[in-house]
Amino acid sequence: MSSKSQAPVNSGQDSHIKWVPANSIFFTVNGLYWIKENKGAFFRLPRRAEKLVTPAVWGLSQNPSGGRIRFKTDSTCLKLRIQHGGGALAMYHMCAVGVSGIDLYEGPPEKMIFWTSNSPGDAVNPYVCGYFENLPRTTREFTLYLPTYSNLNSLEIGLDQKARVAPPSPFRLKKPIAFYGTSITQGGCASRGSNGFVPLVGRMLGVDVVNLGFSGSGKGEPEMADFLSEIDAACYVIDSVANMPPELMKARYGKFVAKVREKRPGRPILLMTRIRYSRENYTGTASRDLQNKFVFETYNLHIKQGDKNIYLFDSTKVIGLGGNHPSVDGCHLTDLGFKMLADALAPVLTEIIGMD
Repeated sequence: MSSKSQAPVNSGQDSHIKWVPANSIFFTVNGLYWIKENKGAFFRLPRRAEKLVTPAVWGLSQNPSGGRIRFKTDSTCLKLRIQHGGGALAMYHMCAVGVSGIDLYEGPPEKMIFWTSNSPGDAVNPYVCGYFENLPRTTREFTLYLPTYSNLNSLEIGLDQKARVAPPSPFRLKKPIAFYGTSITQGGCASRGSNGFVPLVGRMLGVDVVNLGFSGSGKGEPEMADFLSEIDAACYVIDSVANMPPELMKARYGKFVAKVREKRPGRPILLMTRIRYSRENYTGTASRDLQNKFVFETYNLHIKQGDKNIYLFDSTKVIGLGGNHPSVDGCHLTDLGFKMLADALAPVLTEIIGMD
């Protein structure tokens, strides 16, 4: 592919292009569980959540991290017309592609190959990006990963006038894996949105995933246990320790897990401990150990109560101390850190869910 075909396109007036809303019936939207209830809005929670969750959670829920548009097409070109509707395109510790980019993959769920990402062009106004053009007409399967930290007010997919669109391949599981947690769960600070550990696990297993990670705001509110439990998931992964200091862990963590268990009896629940931060090489691990203590206690309590579908994943055994900590800032993971986490997590989930 030439460099020209990957460059952003400045105008959406191409006469040979037909523009189709990405949330229309022609495409499949995955990872945004309430997309139909929300009438096509690219939100991670239902609109009714606005009055029930904190303002921070509600604002972050409008970042469609984990959302994907999937389809097959024989189009000779592919463009997107994007409108974020405000906010920053980048952060001090995370580039624009990671914050606002839309990644393109080709292939079925378990054999996806990264194609390219776009160049985020405007925080407020609509802009157009091109992914490829003038390719031979043959059917390909595509997945577009939606932005990790930017809102997405509208998204249109541009195909050539003769292009046909068909449904994508099915996932290996009928039900998704649902994740609840923090900024690391949401995807900070992967170099691109598809490289967080949640989407990585999805590709490794060939399954659907739902990402309910909220930066600085995964604090185990009972309302979030309700919304997590609404998702008809194959497994619930709870990774909220990093946003819950010891006093909050004591007050909320066990109750959060118990509420999910009550609403989803018999479904697998996987509890993740907090990773080690680089500063702990010098400040010690007492605070983190105390946070994680409540995870172990909650797990052991459920085991004693006869819960045969509660599981524990100790992240400290993956992201440890010493050496070159795989993070941007000593906390938020790089692509390497996310890959380490996903490589360890995927086989655990495979065994829990009973996949081959």
